Amino acid sequence: MFYESVWEYGEYKLVKRPDTPNYHIYWKPRKGSKPRRQSTGTSDLEQAKQKLIAFASPKMRPTVLPEDEIDLLEVLLHHVTPIIKRAKPRNCAEIYTLKHWMDFMDEMDIRSVADFTLGMQDEYVQWRFDRLHAGGHAGSPSTVGREMRVMRGAITSAWKRGLLATPKYVKALADAPPRPRFLFADEANRLLRACEPTPHLHLFAMIALHTLQRPAAIFGLMTDQIGFRQGLIEFLPEGERVSNKRKPAIPISPALRPLLEEAVAESHSGFVIEHEGRPVNSVRNAFAKACKRAGLDGVTPYTLRHTGATLLLASGVPIWEVSGMLGHSVQRTTELYGKHHPAFLKEALAGVDRLFTGRIDAA
Repeated sequence: MFYESVWEYGEYKLVKRPDTPNYHIYWKPRKGSKPRRQSTGTSDLEQAKQKLIAFASPKMRPTVLPEDEIDLLEVLLHHVTPIIKRAKPRNCAEIYTLKHWMDFMDEMDIRSVADFTLGMQDEYVQWRFDRLHAGGHAGSPSTVGREMRVMRGAITSAWKRGLLATPKYVKALADAPPRPRFLFADEANRLLRACEPTPHLHLFAMIALHTLQRPAAIFGLMTDQIGFRQGLIEFLPEGERVSNKRKPAIPISPALRPLLEEAVAESHSGFVIEHEGRPVNSVRNAFAKACKRAGLDGVTPYTLRHTGATLLLASGVPIWEVSGMLGHSVQRTTELYGKHHPAFLKEALAGVDRLFTGRIDAA
């Protein structure tokens, strides 16, 4: 059957054949393959063009552009906007990351991907550390490193979408060493007593020690994520996608249950952790005051996660169970906390003892 080409849109054509008044879409799925045709269902040329555009646009490869023609902010927004939409705004680190990058790009007059040179990447790292120090923070490499990874992900995504001819190198910062600080059982109990006068702080500390979850996950916990009948706390909200920071389901401990029941019954905001009817997204100041009352130095809200994991392993709880609570792999949990388990390298130590118990004379 003869097809007359009427109009072209990229690699797609609008064609007409003599035995039907309707226009057809004509294309080849890949080079060398047989052509395919699909009716537009209309004999109106303008309507057929619109249907061709709607059909072909999602399938067409974007035009590769030079780096100096690709807007860096648009690349970053395309990457982080879906993440921000899925997350709770008050707990979404990408919102703050986006703000930092936007401030930096505006200050340094960065417009295109080509402007983001290796030297400019060094400038960003120093710029962020300067502002962290000015705000009284130590300036963790992990914080700035995560922001660099977000930008690397955005640029890599642009390359995968066909906007960039080649991937662009973005520097990586070494992660900060794992936080070694944890509390012994008597210190943890002392801290809990110091938290009691502030109900929302005490509830936060109890949840952190009994579930081993990150502060952000605890602050974001909604009342409908507490399943008293199942005896579980679902830290991953329904509809939220699993990220690298996994949020497992954790059994409700007997000591924690009455506190959760009271919090759920009295919640006004729908969040478990709230103060004066409003959700809480930080306990840094109140926590610091409680630590001072308890006579503890160098302790942050995140320390409670390390404390729970360390004390559980030290008491002989299997490492795979602690891994499940942390949302880590067994290997990662072993790297961070394995040395505290009573069985840590026990067989290796016994083997060394058997091999080298006596005096080894030089040959």
